[in-house]
Amino acid sequence: MESYSRGERNNTKMIAVIGAILVVIVLILYVAGAFGGGSRRLSARKLRPVVSQQVTPFGDRLLYYDGSTLFCLSANGTELWKYVLGSNAGFAVSDRLVVAWVGSHLHILDRNGRVTFNDRMTDNIQFAKAGQQYVAAVIGDSISPSLVVKDVNGLNVDSESVAYEDKMILDVGFFENGEYLWTTALDIMGVAPMTVMNMYRVGAMNTGEIELGEEITYAVLYSGQKLHVINTRDIKRFDSRGTQDPFAKQLVYGWRLIDSVTGGGDATMLFAPELEIGDIQQMTELRVLSGANRDSRYTLPDTCVGAGIWGNTLFAFSGDILYRADISAQRFSALQTTIPDRITGYIGRLTNGVALVNCGDDVWAVTLP
Repeated sequence: MESYSRGERNNTKMIAVIGAILVVIVLILYVAGAFGGGSRRLSARKLRPVVSQQVTPFGDRLLYYDGSTLFCLSANGTELWKYVLGSNAGFAVSDRLVVAWVGSHLHILDRNGRVTFNDRMTDNIQFAKAGQQYVAAVIGDSISPSLVVKDVNGLNVDSESVAYEDKMILDVGFFENGEYLWTTALDIMGVAPMTVMNMYRVGAMNTGEIELGEEITYAVLYSGQKLHVINTRDIKRFDSRGTQDPFAKQLVYGWRLIDSVTGGGDATMLFAPELEIGDIQQMTELRVLSGANRDSRYTLPDTCVGAGIWGNTLFAFSGDILYRADISAQRFSALQTTIPDRITGYIGRLTNGVALVNCGDDVWAVTLP
């Protein structure tokens, strides 16, 4: 009898231990999102800037300019640093650097707001762009400008003006770990306006020049060692020397790129109908392109004011609802936001999955689940 009781007690202890282990496993799986939950919950926080203050994603942070001072905030609204620029300033960011300009004055700041360069250029600055380790500034007149490339400390490492005679530089960007640079320019002296792309290895030489045609190129993405050149008609793909992949061209006429995810593989690109993303965005459809094989279309459950892509998840905001769907899913899920006012616009997404939206003038940070 005593032996039976001891065995019974041992069995009870074993069952309790196994039960505890199962509970721990279930909790771990729940936190990891195996049951669709995940450790993140939908939440929203009102931020102090207003939408007219050039609110700009900056990695997992955001910047805004109040007409005099550039402020950097964390995703929860904490001020991390500020920098006085004066009036009529412009700025641009990469994940690591901020470049700002006022007239001919150029400022370079690192992620933590430390100023690494602050001086005047030889001419007025049209605009500038930041990379991982360099910044590029377009200076001089709108027609026949000069391109100047500096390192983070302001040392000149490259310049080009001959390639832009009788041209207007439209955009500039860095790629391949910031070692290469592309520009798009409009040749205004031809019979028909022609967009030209130049590619450089910073500090070395021009590696390629491509005529892109009459369609205006409005976005260039670098992913999977390819430049994805997107215009109002199609997507073309080039390597760093300007050689086009003839089998990777995709027609996107009538669609406009609104977000993307890039990295070591093919870019995942999110498009919306051109007619639905004007001054007042009223999206009803989305399209995802990735590589040469994925071309998926989605009908939104309601008219939305903005949409984005984070990892493998699509999201879109209507007046008070966040819609979410996995890229491979057939249905959207709907979550009620905690914002008391009606959402009227979508600003952008931080790298940590926080979306910036506005309700009239007010700006809100929404943590995506």
